[in-house]
Amino acid sequence: MLKHIARSTFGILLLFGGSSFLEARDFEYTQAMKKETQTVVFLMENFHYSQKFINQSQAEELLEGFMEDLDYNHVFLLKSDRDEMVQKHASRLERSLRRGDLDAAYEIYQRYEERVLARIDWVLDRLPLEFDFTTEAEYVVDREEFPWIEGIEASDELWENRLKYELLFDLLNDEEAENAVDTVTKRYERLQKNLNDLEAADVQEIFLTTMTQMFDPHSTFLSSDTLEDFSISMSLSLVGIGAILVQEEGYCTIRELIPGGPAELDGRMRAGDKIVFVAQEGGEPVDVIDMKLRKIVKMIRGEKSTTVYLTVIPSDAADPSVREVIDIVRDEVKITASRASASLVEVPLMPDTTLPVGVIQLPSFYGDLSINENDTPTSTTKDVEELIEKLQAEGIHGLILDLRYNGGGLLTEAIDLTGLFIKTGPVVQVRNNRGFIRRDWDRNDKISYKGPLIVLVNRNSASASEIVAGALQYYDRALIVGDKSTHGKGTVQAVFEIDRLASPSFFNDQPTGAAKLTIQKFYLPNGQSTQNKGVISDIALPSVNEFLPIGEADLDHAMPWDEIKAVNWNQKGNASELLFDPIDEPLKQHLTSLSEARQSSLEEFSFLNESIDFFKEKQEIKSYSLNLEKRKQQKEEDKTFRDELEARQEELEKLTFESREITLNVVEEGTPMEDLMNNNEVEASLDNPTAENEDVVDDVDESRLDIHLQESLRILTDWIITKDASIAETASVQTTPSGFRKLTDPAIAGQSNSAATEPSP
Repeated sequence: MLKHIARSTFGILLLFGGSSFLEARDFEYTQAMKKETQTVVFLMENFHYSQKFINQSQAEELLEGFMEDLDYNHVFLLKSDRDEMVQKHASRLERSLRRGDLDAAYEIYQRYEERVLARIDWVLDRLPLEFDFTTEAEYVVDREEFPWIEGIEASDELWENRLKYELLFDLLNDEEAENAVDTVTKRYERLQKNLNDLEAADVQEIFLTTMTQMFDPHSTFLSSDTLEDFSISMSLSLVGIGAILVQEEGYCTIRELIPGGPAELDGRMRAGDKIVFVAQEGGEPVDVIDMKLRKIVKMIRGEKSTTVYLTVIPSDAADPSVREVIDIVRDEVKITASRASASLVEVPLMPDTTLPVGVIQLPSFYGDLSINENDTPTSTTKDVEELIEKLQAEGIHGLILDLRYNGGGLLTEAIDLTGLFIKTGPVVQVRNNRGFIRRDWDRNDKISYKGPLIVLVNRNSASASEIVAGALQYYDRALIVGDKSTHGKGTVQAVFEIDRLASPSFFNDQPTGAAKLTIQKFYLPNGQSTQNKGVISDIALPSVNEFLPIGEADLDHAMPWDEIKAVNWNQKGNASELLFDPIDEPLKQHLTSLSEARQSSLEEFSFLNESIDFFKEKQEIKSYSLNLEKRKQQKEEDKTFRDELEARQEELEKLTFESREITLNVVEEGTPMEDLMNNNEVEASLDNPTAENEDVVDDVDESRLDIHLQESLRILTDWIITKDASIAETASVQTTPSGFRKLTDPAIAGQSNSAATEPSP
């Protein structure tokens, strides 16, 4: 075993503003960890798509990036720390990494740990003293773009305001001052304990992930513990609340709710919520701010049918002091809720006249999971095909494929699903790091659905979703509606387990980690990449996602957009098989003008735009007042506004189009998730980009009100009536000489009265 003692100019560090001393911590790392480091460097340079090499010019960026990953808000480390570490290690970092040495990582981490422990001591000394909450000062919460602190005096001033900001959290919830001080004190005492719990392998994981993400944001290093957690998440069989958690700025944050899980079915919890307390049945709430994520996960997991109590800061809270307690009964997630589902919607044309339209919701591209006695594999394509057949039996005139929040899945399923709507043709081009291009085709000439088709997307539609949307747009087969563009993840990752790349005897049965690397890039048949730009919607609807940094282009070191040679193929070749002519530019412009008219006149868009404006206003706030009375007043004003929005939302929900569920046969029978096998064909699947993304926020509160879907149904109805004279006549809709409906008709403008939208008895 190699023993590394991080060298520090301090030796023993004198605490900020205190009289006690802390001893520097020793770190030890093994020969196996050294071999892991060497292997990760080799894999990145030889198998990553970019074919970049780790060189001297990147050393400074890597060292500072590691310090920023440790101290993301620039509140502990000083500028002098940054300068010293870069000057000391940058010149020899490249050689050290190729040898597997992590001296620089451990010395930087030790300096960080010393600064944190010293600051905690300062905080604990300061907290019993009085604070002035009548000040006009403000505190900047997000300091990520701020420079490193110049010195101890500036650091003390920053932390004085930071403590006031934290105490205000509890004071705004009508806590007594003593209780607020006690809560913050316990938080920093726990932070001190958790910091000491960090092990050498954790430091290695942070450092190597900093290095891999200099190549692209989806490449990462997984320690043996993280790899185990990754494998568990892929098995989809744990008992818990059904949420994927990430650590963001010290908060345990819900990144994603697993469809069909207890939290998603409960309906009160949403992606972006921050968990601040966890309590077991009959137990006291435990403050989990700054607690190690793996420990929080273990607290939330538990036995089936037991209850866990989570205190959260809602993602849409106007003020971060807002708290809500949510009790959730732990259970097993049902795979049936993660599969495709459908509904039959009756879109009102005129009073007492409706048009049946189908909607298929697809949360992911799944497949190759054998679950029944006949060994019939689970397949996204087969499920959607079954739902199409059932919807067509109900007499639908149009179909919406809802790919919102669909982060991807199996590439083969994306290709096959596209084939349900076209005769034959290329769907996607795949390019590897050597420049070799593979073209994947739909070669099944069967078309399952030949009518008008809308693909509904948002900024969280990624990977396989973008391939399907982009291909159907290329063939002029579907109208893309939703956010201005999709996520923009046009890459695929593969997981390389390190113990499979070296002799097992070398590691002496010690658990090893893995490297997840970006190895390929995807292009549409026209040669354009979906990377960064995503798929551009034909008709864009207002969305709060436009103001959130949740796209691929918002990620550091995102790979660039580019294009390759288009496939030599006539994309109009499917036209003779369809019930309608392919989509052309005049039709797009006409449908867009009708939609824009509704967006400027309907109450639901007024509601949506006001919600977005309110959110934008809060997002633009970079600092918070440290004046208690001002914060109370602002909190009350925000609550009043949100209460008004909620009341308007309840009224708008009454106008939601009537619909009923159409279910898969397997869903009707019921299939528990725990019966499913894990699909280990990682290289054949598209990675889910939401794993690396930060907040995901819905346009409006989860409810029956779905403005984007509602407008998509109207657009589809416009399309159907425009092209089908018999339906136009049935609906008593006048048409122009060109065959397009007049905007003056109340049904066209979306101003149908309540009689037309009330559910029938």
